[in-house]
Amino acid sequence: MGSRVVVGLVLACATLDVSAARAADILAPEAPITPEPTFAEPAPAPQPYINFFQEIRVGAFAHNPNHDEDAPVDVSFEVLSSNLPFANFSNPYVNWFLSPRLAFGAMVNTGGKTSYAFADFNWRIPIWKMLFFEGEFGGAVNNSPDWQGPERIDMGCPLTFREAGGFGLQLTPNWDVIASVTHASHASFCTSKNPGDTDFGVMVGYKF
Repeated sequence: MGSRVVVGLVLACATLDVSAARAADILAPEAPITPEPTFAEPAPAPQPYINFFQEIRVGAFAHNPNHDEDAPVDVSFEVLSSNLPFANFSNPYVNWFLSPRLAFGAMVNTGGKTSYAFADFNWRIPIWKMLFFEGEFGGAVNNSPDWQGPERIDMGCPLTFREAGGFGLQLTPNWDVIASVTHASHASFCTSKNPGDTDFGVMVGYKF
């Protein structure tokens, strides 16, 4: 009789332990599930772009006073881009030199004499407040004849270099006025004939 009581007590205790373990399993919070690591896609690098129509200019120039063609007035048209966005150096002077604007335009003689179209690099240097300096260098193609005669000049080559420089005032964020000197010649690379075309004038520019 006594042994039966002991066995019964043992079984009862075992049953209680199992029930308590099951209750603990039910009541215990589930372990958090760690999500698998995900990797974000790298952000795309900013794409450089050029605005080819940032500024337009119109000007009037004295046509080549050193070589009279009896047509003393030129009209200039010019379109400038935004600064080239490709320079990324720690030296600001290197960045400035490698970030010019592109300039496309024409110097048209109102008397039908020597005219040319050009494509240049344009550098702008702030000087003081509204005052700045601009320099341009590039190439041009002209319509001069291949003979020298009265009231005409032979540029010596249809393709030439072109340089320009001048001082300007930035009147407003949009409006500029520039007094400029331009010169086109082939530096004697084509022939010994190299009279060049030098013009003096004023331009008005509007930035969009």
